[in-house]
Amino acid sequence: MSLEQLQQAALAQICNPNLTQGQKQLALAQLLEAAMPKPNFSAEVEQAFADGILHDMHESPTPFKPRYVLPDYAVAMKQGSEFLELAPPTNLDEAINFLSILYQNVPSVTTYPVFLGHLDQLLEPFVTAEHSDEELEQKIRLFWQYLDRTLPDSFVHANLGPMDSRIGRTILKVDASLKQSVPNLTFRFSLEETPEELLQVLVNNIIECNKPHIVNHDLVKHDFNNDVCSDYGVVSCYNSLPLGGGSHTLLRLNLMNSFKLCDGTVADYLNNTVPQCAKLMDDGMRHRIRYLVEESKFYDSYFLCKEGVVSLEKFSAMFGIYGLAELVNQLMDAQGKSGRYGLDQEATDLGEQIIAAYRAQVDNIEMIYCIGNKPVFHSQSGISSDAEETAGTRIPVGTEPDTVSHIKSLAPLHKYFDGGVSDIFPLEPTVRSNPEALTRLVKGGFKLGLRIFTANLSDVDLIRITGFMVRRSDIEKQRQQAERHNSTVLGTEAVDVVKILDRQFRTVSHEQHPSALW
Repeated sequence: MSLEQLQQAALAQICNPNLTQGQKQLALAQLLEAAMPKPNFSAEVEQAFADGILHDMHESPTPFKPRYVLPDYAVAMKQGSEFLELAPPTNLDEAINFLSILYQNVPSVTTYPVFLGHLDQLLEPFVTAEHSDEELEQKIRLFWQYLDRTLPDSFVHANLGPMDSRIGRTILKVDASLKQSVPNLTFRFSLEETPEELLQVLVNNIIECNKPHIVNHDLVKHDFNNDVCSDYGVVSCYNSLPLGGGSHTLLRLNLMNSFKLCDGTVADYLNNTVPQCAKLMDDGMRHRIRYLVEESKFYDSYFLCKEGVVSLEKFSAMFGIYGLAELVNQLMDAQGKSGRYGLDQEATDLGEQIIAAYRAQVDNIEMIYCIGNKPVFHSQSGISSDAEETAGTRIPVGTEPDTVSHIKSLAPLHKYFDGGVSDIFPLEPTVRSNPEALTRLVKGGFKLGLRIFTANLSDVDLIRITGFMVRRSDIEKQRQQAERHNSTVLGTEAVDVVKILDRQFRTVSHEQHPSALW
């Protein structure tokens, strides 16, 4: 981009009446980042970007902050922050104030924190018998409004569970009442630790506002229990990452476009294209990580690293994939077969075979500055400009089968993705008359190996875009004027380009029979 082109692009943002002042400032900063010199990739990696096989997720060519940072807020609250001149909190008001200030200083690819912490665990110790339910609800309501108004980005994500708590229940009540797109919310559900009755509360919240995600904590926790890290957070778009660290970068592989590297046979794709693509991803991630650590020196300068709240040793990198459905369907066509991914058993089995092959390649990567010298494997939830490729390992929009078949088709893939997997199960509002069926869907899905359960009711104002959420009413507002949430712009694009409103919203039918899933 020439200087004149950069200036014209900047003027277009400055004069855009549908952007707030903050959004204009962010757009100008991103324009400058994008105009920085390209990374010194190998010729092969450069060509892979040019051919649309690799995608950098619009990260800066010269990274100066990690894509995702997950501070260990409990450490910060215990010791305070010298940099921010904050003493450790001693009561609930101080604890909320402490977190509110700290959030303003947590970077990410969006400039806003993608992780707000395990809020029930952080705040419950400050709740006393003197706090009435009404007082607690008022405090959380004000806190929730503060988050939405000061962190206007739907990638901002809070976690709850697996234990029951007054704070957790209050947050769920307030979230269902306010129906805000910020913060996104995940509950880490455990058959061993979470009361059965609380699961029904979670399901009722989904029916009310399409939140929260429900994570299979009994499964996921084992991926983050090692000598370096003993816990995890779910952030942004279904991303599971180590607590106290995060992810340096997220590079994604377009499986649809990777088909052009093979001769059309399954054997050639698995034996030659898979290792070739894994090598390209390895090279691309390695360059970005090295620059972030050794050149821009984020981990040497960031105050939360110096204070032990964030540690380089707890970071990983994300090997993302998307467009599996299109790749499988191309390979099926090349064999003269009509089966489609997610709808035909042979095609769906081929999808798992491909993912297993990539998982084996990821396990063989020795990645610099990552926990265990390994990246995490991630089924990436897509972006709003993906016009042809289906997100991650999902079934294409508009062709989703009934919910039981949907879960049965995709659950076997979840075991491969320690970095998170991004499936959405669209439901008709008739589920309101039978919420217990949705509860059984969650439990049955977890028995089949789902890492995370995410539902999307068709008539709720809050809708799932990729992993983040946007209100339909805000999309309509943004078409006419500035709207305060940065992510609404992306949501509007996803409605127009990805056609997310064309999802096949299914009526719950057979789910009342436990045998339908297990």
